[in-house]
Amino acid sequence: MIMVVDMSVVLAWYFEEAQTSKALGVLKLIGKNGVLVPELWWCELENGILMGERRARKTPTDSAAFLKLVRALPIETDQTPRRQISDRILDLGRQHQLTAYDATYLELAIRETVPLATFDEALRRSARAMGVSVMPTAG
Repeated sequence: MIMVVDMSVVLAWYFEEAQTSKALGVLKLIGKNGVLVPELWWCELENGILMGERRARKTPTDSAAFLKLVRALPIETDQTPRRQISDRILDLGRQHQLTAYDATYLELAIRETVPLATFDEALRRSARAMGVSVMPTAG
């Protein structure tokens, strides 16, 4: 089943954080089923890579290898014009005290009725409150 994946999961792969094993489980599902992302996902990815390089956690060579992996994944970028979903994003942000970025992922998962993969606890709670399946599961 296709899912929406936010940057907390993707950057856990890149920075090999504590949640890496769970993030790799999501990566395997993406390789098999694909992923749906909002347009801002790409900007967040680029920003995360740049911040990792500036903080000397990764090198440009590391970044290039990671981008090659990411670009090989079956990623579908949502093409819905932002002006058509802006009101829903703002409503979700207000209702759940989310950033516009996080509300964008939640809106996409709701609209497409697909699970949302995130490590962000506020986003996980909000997704569950809206009836969205959340991945990876706890435990």
